[in-house]
Amino acid sequence: MKPNDFIAVLSEMPDNLKSRLDSLSDEQLRFKPDGGYFSILENICHLQDIEIEGYGVRLQRLLTEQHPRLPDLNGGQLALERRYNEQKLQPALDAFIHARYTNLRILESVTKTQLARSGFLEPIGEITLGRLLELWVEHDQGHIRELEKLRAAIREPHLTDKPEPSLSLGSA
Repeated sequence: MKPNDFIAVLSEMPDNLKSRLDSLSDEQLRFKPDGGYFSILENICHLQDIEIEGYGVRLQRLLTEQHPRLPDLNGGQLALERRYNEQKLQPALDAFIHARYTNLRILESVTKTQLARSGFLEPIGEITLGRLLELWVEHDQGHIRELEKLRAAIREPHLTDKPEPSLSLGSA
């Protein structure tokens, strides 16, 4: 994919989320299948925090610093500390969307030279801004798949095709 393709995919995430949240009750948003899964609400809170404190910070630092060391974020730890499943959906979703559009505005002006800027992302290692875009899209796509499986588990709780333990429980 070209950088503009990644930006286009990243720009779809707000609508992708909204369409998957439409018509869910508060109880459904907070539903957690057995086995260490994130609820839909926890996924949204995680996306908000990772967009702001993860990808947004990484983007800024790769653009402004020489070879920054970019710390890992532990999604599971953040979820526990910030009590994601006790939060309200709309403020988390609004904050995610605002941060995503802010990051997209920055990405739209990134040059080919800037895409080659590099840093060290824990625990991955050496990374360019171009590679960060790939990881960002993969992260979004993983959460969309997780949300789809959670929605299916809410509709048909007896089905065994539950999501994998949340992507968010590890690093982001």
